[in-house]
Amino acid sequence: MDIFLGARTYLAAHGVLVCEDDREDLEDDQVFTQDSEPHAAIVQSDAAYADRSSDSSGTSSPAGPAPPHDEDPERQLQKRRMVLSKLLENERVYILELESLLVPLRPLKAAAYTSQPVLTSQEIQTIFFKVPELCDIHRDFYSRLKERIQDADDSRPIADLFQQLVKQFGVYRAFISNYPVAVETAEKCIQSKDQFKQIAEKMWMKHTKESKESPTTITLEALLHKPVSHLTRVTLLIRELLNNTPSDHSDFDVLEGALINSNNFLTATNQNFHHKSSLLNNDSAKAQRLVKDGFVVEVSENSRKLRHIFLLSNLFFCARLRKLIGRQLQYKCEWYIPLEDLSFQSQSEIHLMAPRSFQTVAKHDIEEVKGQLMETKIEIYLEKKQNKRLDRLKKKLVDIESWLLLNSPSIPLGLQNRNGKSYLFLLSSAYELHDWRESIERLQKHGLPDFAMTPYETQSLINAYMGQRATRNPPLHSNIEESEDSILRGTISLKIHGISGFTQPLNVYCCFEADCNGYFEKKAQTTVITDVINPKWEDEIDIQLDRAEGLRVLVWEQHDYRTSSENKERYEGDRLIAKSQIELDPRSLQSKEWKDRVIAMNGHEMTCSMRYLHQSLSQLDELSGAPRGIFGVPISIVTYRDRSRVPLIVRHCAEDVERRGLDELGIYRVSGIATDVQTLKAAFESNTKEALLQLKNYDINVVAGTLKLYLRELPEPLLTDELIPSFVSAVALEDPVAKEQQMMSLLNQLPEPNLNTFMYLMKHLIRVTEHEQVNKMTLHNLATVFGPSMLRIKNEGEPKNISQEVVAQVQVVYYFLSDDKVSNVIQRQRTESVSLHL
Repeated sequence: MDIFLGARTYLAAHGVLVCEDDREDLEDDQVFTQDSEPHAAIVQSDAAYADRSSDSSGTSSPAGPAPPHDEDPERQLQKRRMVLSKLLENERVYILELESLLVPLRPLKAAAYTSQPVLTSQEIQTIFFKVPELCDIHRDFYSRLKERIQDADDSRPIADLFQQLVKQFGVYRAFISNYPVAVETAEKCIQSKDQFKQIAEKMWMKHTKESKESPTTITLEALLHKPVSHLTRVTLLIRELLNNTPSDHSDFDVLEGALINSNNFLTATNQNFHHKSSLLNNDSAKAQRLVKDGFVVEVSENSRKLRHIFLLSNLFFCARLRKLIGRQLQYKCEWYIPLEDLSFQSQSEIHLMAPRSFQTVAKHDIEEVKGQLMETKIEIYLEKKQNKRLDRLKKKLVDIESWLLLNSPSIPLGLQNRNGKSYLFLLSSAYELHDWRESIERLQKHGLPDFAMTPYETQSLINAYMGQRATRNPPLHSNIEESEDSILRGTISLKIHGISGFTQPLNVYCCFEADCNGYFEKKAQTTVITDVINPKWEDEIDIQLDRAEGLRVLVWEQHDYRTSSENKERYEGDRLIAKSQIELDPRSLQSKEWKDRVIAMNGHEMTCSMRYLHQSLSQLDELSGAPRGIFGVPISIVTYRDRSRVPLIVRHCAEDVERRGLDELGIYRVSGIATDVQTLKAAFESNTKEALLQLKNYDINVVAGTLKLYLRELPEPLLTDELIPSFVSAVALEDPVAKEQQMMSLLNQLPEPNLNTFMYLMKHLIRVTEHEQVNKMTLHNLATVFGPSMLRIKNEGEPKNISQEVVAQVQVVYYFLSDDKVSNVIQRQRTESVSLHL
């Protein structure tokens, strides 16, 4: 433990007496290498000596700053300048140390979710906990102090900077609380991971950013200790600065207060370490380590409550957020279960024991509230543009997010103790559910030490592990101010080319989860591929993102109870085969181009293509006065409001036709009852989501007629007024090569919402003609029906020949429907294709 003795040496070098009693304490504290607090002795030394002065004989005086010497004020100010110069240099070196510690942080984070991570995200969080915040604090302090010192004005106050620095010592409290675990985690990773060992044992530190000298090497462990020893250094220098500041200087009283606050902080931190050391000396607590934690919804007494659950080596406990003091979360232990007494409830037991409390909120209600959430965000953006008051809207946003946080989760996790007492949690993520189950079962398989703790010790244990929790705050975004360019809001599209690693044919499908409202939830699911050993999907999957940071992939086997009674008893449903989580980086996803990716997960590999289309709130600044509704509204506005690349009315009407109308004679040619079409139109205008739920209650010809009416009432035809004349001219060309080049070029000049919708409809109509023998709708019939809607030609000046116009309209649509033109476009223009399936 030479690294800890370094602080003691530093104290002695600055004239601070080191007593024999303290030496014994330091030696005793060296046993804290794994189970205790190795830095307690350092803080004890800080608290004991930072407020004491030492004379030349080596004796110590009572706490408090030494009185100013009787010397010339100019001499004092000269010494003060020297102390400030020394302090500034001290800060410069310290910042370089912190920056050196941060050098590997970004690449380690970037690799965390790849197939071959150097460290897991939790290991990174533990080892580098609070280091970026400390670096920011001291960069700011250094720059402002340097600016004032360079003025060479001795009367200019600088004490307020020290006062502000001491006020931010709470970050040090969190860092030091986590420090033993950070060192322990680093040591374990060094022993088990060669790549990290190479990084940790030889880190580089420059003397200055501009220095031409060769950087020196230093270990990760030594750098992690720098903040611990820096607290002592800062306190000593504040004391020295105070001793060389004239009593009538404007800085004197403020510096004295800063020194008192610094001493109080160190003393309080020391007392806290003694308390934690006493707790961790408890034989039951020594074996504890924090394995996993997170926020969930607990269902009890027919109500939902937000809880923070913690999994330790042999203990599972549930805590509630009691109050918020500044930025520090305060918790109270609600209950706990030793892992040896814990078991899982089956799905049938959950529904039997809690039939009333386990009533999930209707999906359409959740979707409606999500729509309100987006509308509120847009309102806030518009209000910011006009510099109006935002308090009411921000409170509304908090209320909506809080409601979603409590009411969206619907996946149950039931726990039970040995006495039969049951507890029910609801999660929004199947990935998270299986992660909790696997973590608990893994600990139970390795055997558990005896457990015996008093309630007071359990609450103290919670307090001791607060600094190590991976989930720091409830997953709400309301109070987070972020640049639109730094967040992911829009659509991420996926094409799954295949999954390898199966040893026998299975019925397989994939699910995708994203953290679009602060927590992960299911966003999309593929079709089931049956009885295959190498499943392949080529359908496109669209996933809507809102402030997302990660994407989770889950591969499921569709369960067949006839072949596996054991699986039925254990899972009561489909079996999770593999799962993985990938980090979504806004910088790497800004391109609209498709990017191939390989996702590794539990011995399997998924090959896929991915692209991202951003939707910024700033785009709505132009739409603030746009008309409401769907019919007669520009397609770009409708797709933006729907948060979809194809208007929901088009997508769902077409899907309903494919479900119920492919065998309907004359589908799209036979008109639905006009009054019913108008009724369905009014339903879409008033509440789109409610109308989508009612589609199945209408005659299929009414649904088809509503889709045609939507296209006819677009303020601008789908192929746009500007391009329609060019389409008509190009389709009349006799040279087939020139015709194809012109038609494809014009198609790709369409605005993105128009192109997406047109291509979607072409694929849909081709599917309709696959049932031509029954519905009697040929390609030419469908082109005749849709041509006039998609290519309405303006008649300006002299009247045109209507029959010739209709022929041209039909020819354009027929061209793209025939000869597999749609497939050619998709293959050639991969970046512009559109999915038919979610």
